[in-house]
Amino acid sequence: MVDEKYTKSVRNKRCEELMNPEVRALFNLPLHKKIRKSQEIIKEAMERHPNMGLGFSGGTDSVVLLHVALPIIPKDFPIIFVNTQYQFPETYKYIEEIIKGWGLTNFHEVQAEESKLEDMKERFGFKTPEFTEICCGYHKIAPLKKAIDDLKLSAFMAGIRGIEHEERAKETIISPRETHFRIHPLLFWTSEDVLEYVKDFDIKCNPLYAEGYTSLGCTHCTEKNPDPEAHERAGRGIVREEIMQRLRELGYT
Repeated sequence: MVDEKYTKSVRNKRCEELMNPEVRALFNLPLHKKIRKSQEIIKEAMERHPNMGLGFSGGTDSVVLLHVALPIIPKDFPIIFVNTQYQFPETYKYIEEIIKGWGLTNFHEVQAEESKLEDMKERFGFKTPEFTEICCGYHKIAPLKKAIDDLKLSAFMAGIRGIEHEERAKETIISPRETHFRIHPLLFWTSEDVLEYVKDFDIKCNPLYAEGYTSLGCTHCTEKNPDPEAHERAGRGIVREEIMQRLRELGYT
């Protein structure tokens, strides 16, 4: 049984309460209006930031963001996938299928120079707060920031949703960083919106969701989430959830 503070109902309520007014005002719109609003956000961002990219992780949120953007972005729009070197085999295969199947021609798979997972386990202890911060910082956050700099992007779109996590709930749709802006066109979407969208548009999703996963990351820090009362990120581990503020300060989406 999941701890009550990590149940879907409790965390969703907490996230909604933490949302910025601009996001909360859009939260209860019907899906067709959310799609329209998300596309308006993308169009406006492209007008302001001709050098913009989009993050694609192989998860459902990111594939929905990519699909919502397809009528707006050119085929050579920069798509960035951070290969931590530890995602599931199904994720790598799925990403390749989507990129090729949708005819996207400017795909960038980036990763750290080497794997330091085992060394980090030994130095910090597996899945401790220190390990999680250092491991994500090196294998995931640093390669993303480097790619944004290398591609000279002034803005980067990410498919985060405010209802996913308390720290993401505090985000704004247009979020300034030191070197660029983060654009969050799905910030006001719910998990139900995402599932309805993929059904309505017949989008193939990562097959891992059918196996019981509700949020995807690296193999060593992602578990199935069989409890229907648990929040959608329950399979990502309590430590990651509790240090998310620090991870996002470092550049985590």
